[in-house]
Amino acid sequence: MSFVYARYLWLLAGVPVLMLFWGAGLWHHWRMRGRFGDLTNLEEISRVSWAGHDWLRGGLFAASLVFMIVGLARPQVLSRDVRPVPVATDVIFMLDTSPSMFARDMDPNRLGRAQHIIQQFILHKLPEDRYALVGFNYNGVILSYLTREPQTILVYFDYLNRTTEPGVGTNMGAGLVSALRVIDADERITPENRGRRRILVLISDGDDTIGQWEGPINDIVRRQLKLYTFGLGTATGAVFPLELSPRGEVIRYAVSATGERLTSKAEATTLRELARRTSARFFRGEDDRQVEAAIEEILSSGRPVAGYQSYPIRRDLYFYFFAAAFVCMLAAAFL
Repeated sequence: MSFVYARYLWLLAGVPVLMLFWGAGLWHHWRMRGRFGDLTNLEEISRVSWAGHDWLRGGLFAASLVFMIVGLARPQVLSRDVRPVPVATDVIFMLDTSPSMFARDMDPNRLGRAQHIIQQFILHKLPEDRYALVGFNYNGVILSYLTREPQTILVYFDYLNRTTEPGVGTNMGAGLVSALRVIDADERITPENRGRRRILVLISDGDDTIGQWEGPINDIVRRQLKLYTFGLGTATGAVFPLELSPRGEVIRYAVSATGERLTSKAEATTLRELARRTSARFFRGEDDRQVEAAIEEILSSGRPVAGYQSYPIRRDLYFYFFAAAFVCMLAAAFL
């Protein structure tokens, strides 16, 4: 046991002195009683205690004082706290950047909602976790390789939000290929990273329109990677732009051959199939509870434990000493 304010323990030296004065007071008290002679005559009108009663009360008051002094010195005991060490996780985000992602049936639009989901992942990031970002429409492009600094991903959000002519098409296969290239590049540079936990997260608002995802998904299954998917958009859908001004104002909408504006509705067939093939899950991106459940599964409860680490902890004991002092004082007062 150690003490934070050990200097207060010097006050314990005064306890024997106080007990000496207490004994002197008892001696004087019993000397005065002796003058009455037979004390049995007083028992009917006054309580006459046995000789050890006053010494017991004095001992309780002294014990209360000792406990208070020790409590003031703030005693501590050194113990060990064993905590699990979570496995570091790499998360590669694949973000659909096709024109329909600029539809405004979500606030501020579907692309903005997707960025919000990624930001929620960043808030739950552990120091050793790394994130990467891949954008895809007709083609896939690596925007950020695996990094422990998620601020680089946030920078690309500004770039995506300034897009004036989104690339047409939803080629999820291209996004998957780019994500695998991120992993391959990391393993080439640092071969020891091959044992790291890798998670793929694909965010889109519709089904694949190209049909090139069968090969990449088989490769993902072979590598035993999990692909979680998020679906955006509403069942009623919304019109979407093909050209925007630098301020984000719509210049030209997507229209049919007859001149009617096309509506993009939420589609999740491909997203569900991709998640199922990798033994992962599909989530609705507009539902905050589902987003929280996904983060919990990927970064918290579903994260394996690499081992356990012991941390020294000093636990305060002053509360117990003050409680003992209070009990002793009450006992002495009512004894």
